[in-house]
Amino acid sequence: MYDTIVLNKNRNSANESKTKAFLIKYFQCVYLCTIRRKQMNNIATERCRKCKKCERICPVSGIDIAEQSISDDCIECYQCGAICPEKAINTDKIIGESSQNNIQPYDFELLMQQRRSHRVFSNQKVSPEILHEFVDRMRYSPTASNLQSLNFTIACHPQKLKEVNDLSIQTLTKAFKQINFLTKPLIRMFLGKQRLDQMINSKNKFIRKSKLKKDMITYNAPAMILIHSEKSPVGMPCHDASIWTGMAILYAELLNLKTCVNGYIVNAAKRNPKIKAALQIPDKHEIFGAILIGYPREKYLNRVERLSPKINIIDNDEL
Repeated sequence: MYDTIVLNKNRNSANESKTKAFLIKYFQCVYLCTIRRKQMNNIATERCRKCKKCERICPVSGIDIAEQSISDDCIECYQCGAICPEKAINTDKIIGESSQNNIQPYDFELLMQQRRSHRVFSNQKVSPEILHEFVDRMRYSPTASNLQSLNFTIACHPQKLKEVNDLSIQTLTKAFKQINFLTKPLIRMFLGKQRLDQMINSKNKFIRKSKLKKDMITYNAPAMILIHSEKSPVGMPCHDASIWTGMAILYAELLNLKTCVNGYIVNAAKRNPKIKAALQIPDKHEIFGAILIGYPREKYLNRVERLSPKINIIDNDEL
């Protein structure tokens, strides 16, 4: 009885500690964002003509032109500065005027059709400077609440790529082996036969491929970009990383850089902290995305059809 009371007490203490740590982290984040935003917001009253476009466009309704004020709820998206015809608000963040977008819909559609995942790269090295510039130019990718919390690690040393490749294969092989004669009945019971069959199929394919191709994770890619961030109670870094990845693989095409989005590394890193350690990624960070990148060895000559998506449109006329 005493042991049970002590055990429950320890559990409660542990839960309280986790709750306190979470709340401290949350309020630190909110406090720091508020302080930073107070320092950044400004309205040039002598230029403002009170058209109130900034008021209408503000996503947090934080601008009051009559009072010439910006609230602490500002998320620093600078929609106000982007729309102001007089450049009267947050002028220090304006980098130039918007120009006519000359990209036609067909051009973009063609870019998407021609983009393909590459798993065979040339031996040509991609310089660290080019990769650094590539990531830096992608900073305009949108992020939830404009927190811009993503971090990037670029690995372009063959030994590091091999280490990540081998650790990922070892980690995922171990995970797949947990699907065995003991666990199969439980998986079937809780997830259903169809899900079990899918898991078995994935296991067999992975095991087979890992034996045939020792570099099945990183292939012969000359470089790899890892997208990671500290978990945040007020952000959505997982979604930010997905958006960044989708935009980055299209931008890479324009530079004749080819990519392969790699979910194996992301899944393996969740299970094995050695992967983050090998890449010098902080322990508190989680890897949300991984892209192999390099110059192509072969050129794809034909565009290939994909399945049409299932689309459900809800219109007022149908209500």
